[in-house]
Amino acid sequence: MNPTTITAQPGSPFVEVVREFDATPAQLFRAYTDPDLITRWLGPRDVEMRLLEFDAHSGGAYRYVHVGADGSEHVFRGVFHAVERAERIIQTFEYEGAPGQVSLETLTFEDLDGRTRLRARSVFPSVETRDAMVASGMERGIRDSMDRLGELARAAERPGSGRVVVDISMSLDGYVTGPGADTEHGLGIGGEPLHAWVSEPTPRDAEILHRSFTETGAVVMGRTMFDVVDSPNGWADEDGYGEGEDRIPAPPVFVVTHTRPEKIRRGERFRFATDGLEDAVEQARAAAGGKDVMVIGGGSIASQVVYAGLADVLRIHLAPIVLGAGTPLFPEGNPGPVRLEPLGAVSTPGAEHLTYRVLD
Repeated sequence: MNPTTITAQPGSPFVEVVREFDATPAQLFRAYTDPDLITRWLGPRDVEMRLLEFDAHSGGAYRYVHVGADGSEHVFRGVFHAVERAERIIQTFEYEGAPGQVSLETLTFEDLDGRTRLRARSVFPSVETRDAMVASGMERGIRDSMDRLGELARAAERPGSGRVVVDISMSLDGYVTGPGADTEHGLGIGGEPLHAWVSEPTPRDAEILHRSFTETGAVVMGRTMFDVVDSPNGWADEDGYGEGEDRIPAPPVFVVTHTRPEKIRRGERFRFATDGLEDAVEQARAAAGGKDVMVIGGGSIASQVVYAGLADVLRIHLAPIVLGAGTPLFPEGNPGPVRLEPLGAVSTPGAEHLTYRVLD
């Protein structure tokens, strides 16, 4: 196991933590900025972490609570001053039980040829504040967190360990396309505003898109959506997976279908799962290499994955439009309720980006 070094020099308002991980800087950076992952490692082993707010980008904020085995609650908060992909995070940290005692944390991710040296340096407002934090049991929390982060990084390297993420845009009244969706009108009549955050992204939208692209190891879609993207009006031959800088090698796409189509325009990108939904997800997990399996639609497949208990995360991009009709994400007749845990929300002009953990 890689050791964690904690340095708190007497008479100094600084604390420095150094740890090497058998993971890439991108993997560690994701563990620090993905709301679904940070709850799995940040804090002592004997506490439960609940996110109250988490928007990991420059200018965003976070707030979370640690709940002890005895039911005691400790709330922490801060602001992200700089979030630089896989390189550096600068943020404030404040324990609400000691208001006004704000520290400034700088985390750097040094690439060691596939491994990473994490360096976290905290500056406290005074030596007395630093010493009080050390005396409160900070060292145990740091060592537990670093050990748990190491375990999470190792788990991410195991094939098939990635999440199944249902990721879809939806109108305020629950539709993922407008009416009349077909191969010529993939988003239906009047459905284009659902994807305005993709076609005309703000910098924050672009960041969300980039993270989704880079974290995806395989894609699952239904036959109806395949017929749209493989049509002459669908995905262009030269398209990769994403736009601009995100034109990276496209991951395999697994299509849930009863029968393989006779003619395929872009056959090298698609594989056909004819033994049902679970078979498609299983094949996609095996192909994803530890990355996420992204379920992108259409609405029927997305809801089926959720109701079948196959989804780990539900990510809805809620567009500011009421369509009135179209393809519903959750049609009538589905089985009973699905419990969700909010993990994060990001607001942009084009969408409310909502992330939930799907509970058992």
